[in-house]
Amino acid sequence: MKKASAITLFVILAISLTCCYRVQPDPGEESVLVYKPLFFGHGGVDETPVSTGATWVAITTDHKEFPITPITITEDFANMIPSDNTPVSFSVYLKAQIKQGKTPELYKKFGAEWYSHSLQASFRTMVRDKASAFKMFDLASKREISAQLEKDIFKDIAAYAKALNLPVDLLQVSIGAITPPEQVLTETKNTAAQNQSILTQSARANAELARKQAEINKAIADQAYKNQMGMSVAEYLHLRQLEIEKEKVELIKDNEKVSIIFGNANPVFPIK
Repeated sequence: MKKASAITLFVILAISLTCCYRVQPDPGEESVLVYKPLFFGHGGVDETPVSTGATWVAITTDHKEFPITPITITEDFANMIPSDNTPVSFSVYLKAQIKQGKTPELYKKFGAEWYSHSLQASFRTMVRDKASAFKMFDLASKREISAQLEKDIFKDIAAYAKALNLPVDLLQVSIGAITPPEQVLTETKNTAAQNQSILTQSARANAELARKQAEINKAIADQAYKNQMGMSVAEYLHLRQLEIEKEKVELIKDNEKVSIIFGNANPVFPIK
């Protein structure tokens, strides 16, 4: 009798194990249980999520995991047309967090793909409508415009989610780098290079004019000095030669092991 009871208990245990499995969500997740009984009991979504530890459920029960830590959803916009009809490309990031303990409600009312079913279309429309009000270069180069767009889009999408009673906290909207097509970037670089070349040539011309004027002023000063001192041209040139030799000495007087040649016929003197 005892042996029969043991066998019966073993069979019941074996059947139980084959008819059940364990649900154990990872850290930062909640599991939503969906009951689908074959013969008796009620089906539907369990109002209490599995958040820690493990739970044994019938093999007919489904489960769906949801992250309850912040997630970032990326929407890419390629060749969006702004107000000046020059397309731009960029990405927008929506940071969101499912409210803890609300995953059964989220699943029951909005489904597992809650974002694509409830927010995606409206979010993309808000981004396009607001960004298309600006010109391409303003979007691409003015950070204050991107910052204002982020605030305005976040305000609108948060209000929309609240109106839906979506059990998700929307935390932030951010916009990545906004870039025009490659050909526009190339033309912009070429234009900048041409402008820089014009500025460089203009600066060089101004420098040449300044040098010319300096030489004229120096010649006038030299002529005035020669006349004032009553010197002949030869005498003045000799004076200038002596001044140049003096400048040589001043230039290298602190350098060791250097010699100076004074004129063509003068001896070489070491500088110590």
